[in-house]
Amino acid sequence: MASPQATRGVTRTLLPAVFATALLVSPSSALASPETDDQPADTGICQIENAELQWGLKESFRSYISGSIANGSWETADGADYQTPHFIWSEGTGTYDPATGMGSVSFTGTVAFSGHDGVLDMTIANPTFEFEGDGNAALALDTKSNDMEGNLAVDEQQQWVAEVSLDEQPEAADGPVELADMPSVLTNSGAAAFAGFYEAGVDLDPLALNFDFVDCDAHGGAVAADTPEPPAAEEVAQEPTIIPAPTIPWLPIALGGLALLVIGLTIGVFIGGRKPAAQHRKRHSVDQSDIHELIGDQR
Repeated sequence: MASPQATRGVTRTLLPAVFATALLVSPSSALASPETDDQPADTGICQIENAELQWGLKESFRSYISGSIANGSWETADGADYQTPHFIWSEGTGTYDPATGMGSVSFTGTVAFSGHDGVLDMTIANPTFEFEGDGNAALALDTKSNDMEGNLAVDEQQQWVAEVSLDEQPEAADGPVELADMPSVLTNSGAAAFAGFYEAGVDLDPLALNFDFVDCDAHGGAVAADTPEPPAAEEVAQEPTIIPAPTIPWLPIALGGLALLVIGLTIGVFIGGRKPAAQHRKRHSVDQSDIHELIGDQR
């Protein structure tokens, strides 16, 4: 059994080994590469500028107003215009989200229809074209109109007048966009604005919408990638791809080797330090027997 002095000596000797082993574990976590979370790309919002909306409303309605029955007319104001066969609103602005396909373009301008000596009185103004993100769109207008007796029947702001169909969603890339010949259908609220001249579901004239997308690239819009040009024939040589060497954690390896060395030396000293003591006791025992034998011979 080891003496208390030997135990304390072994403890003092093993402490550096334990400390070195602790250092081996600690730096490895400190040297670990920090994890980075993948952030979703920001789809951003495209700005719409220089927009122009062309819409004839309904050809048969225009013919009725200008014909001999109603003996009426229409007037444009506040930025709206008429060029046969379209009413035109210009300088529209808005936004478009390429991630959802939703957005809107707003215009200013008024078109006022009159006939039947003022009994027919209808005004449409300030159209808003709304992308609904599912291949459809809507046209909203400020509407004001009389009924058949000439009494005010409708006076609404941004009323949903027409449902519009899109062949495809616009491509979110900086530059001009042209959406032509978009079919439109009269809604229930739109039928009320026409004072009951037409029922909901009736086809209206197609719409055309032209505008410029701006800042789609800056805001991370879904811009179509450009096709790279093939390299010239003489450019055959390619730069070698340099692959960085893997990072080796030298510090934990060095500390681990040092810890193993200290542990090995400690065990060696402990074992080697006990053997001479046993040999010394053995030699001491032999010397005592020799003395007794010598004394016995002398007796």
